[in-house]
Amino acid sequence: MATFVHLTSHRNLPGIRRGGIAFVKRDGWRPDRIYALPVTREFNIAHQWLRELRRLGGGTIAGVYFRIPDDEMVEVSHYNGAPLAMRAAEAVALMLAAEQRDPVAARVADKVSKAVQRSRVLPSSPEGFQVTIGRPIARGEILRFKMLPQVTGWRYMPGANGTAPCGCVCCMKGSFGVRKLERRLEADEAAGRTPKFQLFGREEKSFARVERMKARSASPRRDKVG
Repeated sequence: MATFVHLTSHRNLPGIRRGGIAFVKRDGWRPDRIYALPVTREFNIAHQWLRELRRLGGGTIAGVYFRIPDDEMVEVSHYNGAPLAMRAAEAVALMLAAEQRDPVAARVADKVSKAVQRSRVLPSSPEGFQVTIGRPIARGEILRFKMLPQVTGWRYMPGANGTAPCGCVCCMKGSFGVRKLERRLEADEAAGRTPKFQLFGREEKSFARVERMKARSASPRRDKVG
């Protein structure tokens, strides 16, 4: 039996305790799949999506550990690549092998690999992997629930630490602190300093439209004269 961990908000735990892990409809997620990763030797790799899920509004993230048969078919993919079908035991073996590699060196190799860029092969770095299961997980298959350290994993993308984030409304829409980033950028530009993060899309019509909407919402309303 292969053991996997599914990361979810602590708000979902009561429902999972009653009825197992069900499909969830959410932007960017396939509505007919359960997302998980194999439980392997490296805690940080198996739970690598935690900080990104928190950033997307997941609140406090907990781990739901479950088992499925070794020969059950799953899909393994990188978050921006095509899925590859394999057995659950093969997915565990793939992650065990991948986490033996140095993530930094593996990311460098993946960036120059045409086969990886064209999604013909999976990346060599274990960061960014995901496993999807094409059925709900029954309550009887769940082993345990665990509250996790909330600083595990990466945000935005693997290797993003130390890279200036994009502050545009397209990438950061709805994210906590996005308005604070915009104000910091405006202050740096007004003072003639080089901003510490990027703001793409200023030449786009959609950006100009959003700026006009922000200006209208910030301007005082005139009282109607009846």
